[in-house]
Amino acid sequence: MTNRVVAITGGSSGIGLAISELFLKNGYKVAIFSQSLKRMKRFKQKSPNNIFIFSGDVSVNEDLEKFYLRCNELWGGIDTVIANAGIALPENVTDVTEDSFNKSIDINFKGVFFTVQKSVAYLNNRSSIILLSSIQAQRGAGIWSVYGATKAAVRSLTRSFAQELAGKGIRVNSLSPGVIDTPILEKFGFDEGNLTEMLTQVSVKTPLGRIGKPNEIAESALFLASGAASFITGADLQVDGGLAQI
Repeated sequence: MTNRVVAITGGSSGIGLAISELFLKNGYKVAIFSQSLKRMKRFKQKSPNNIFIFSGDVSVNEDLEKFYLRCNELWGGIDTVIANAGIALPENVTDVTEDSFNKSIDINFKGVFFTVQKSVAYLNNRSSIILLSSIQAQRGAGIWSVYGATKAAVRSLTRSFAQELAGKGIRVNSLSPGVIDTPILEKFGFDEGNLTEMLTQVSVKTPLGRIGKPNEIAESALFLASGAASFITGADLQVDGGLAQI
């Protein structure tokens, strides 16, 4: 995979950072679209010539255009695009505001759509696009109703993009993680006791008896990007320990 290029949004922490690290380790040049450059300085030091960091907002088309243009100037065409940027706002239906609703739509749905659209002109032959959905796209999401709806939209985009881009040899698949141990869990506003209790309950309900790790999602993304998945498109790979499967 030497000299192959991956472009990923939301690559500065959690699942995104794990994906970035694994692809770098496997010989990819890694272009990361992130809102925080400060957090990425240490990562860039690992391989300055093979890592490009761009600060931007996925809901702003001009930022995405500049990102892909600069990536192309540095390394030429792109082999894999991973639309990972997203937010999850836990809110009861009565607490959702127009602002919070629009924020979720702008990042999780609009951002994903244009992450793909703006990349197409720079994709190499037989390239791969991976969209991050969620198991909440297919089950009752409770306080995650808006989040679950946006992730269901991502699953729908996967099918449509896969059909439309197949003629160009571009494969499009989605990854649907279960509950994963990432820093985002601490941003939901739950106190430590409630968070611990919630994660314990999820672990008990998960057939494999635990929550997932970021590197397990990264390994799945690497598989979908590789030649080993050359006949897979339009699919949704659910990496959830069996939580939504059994």
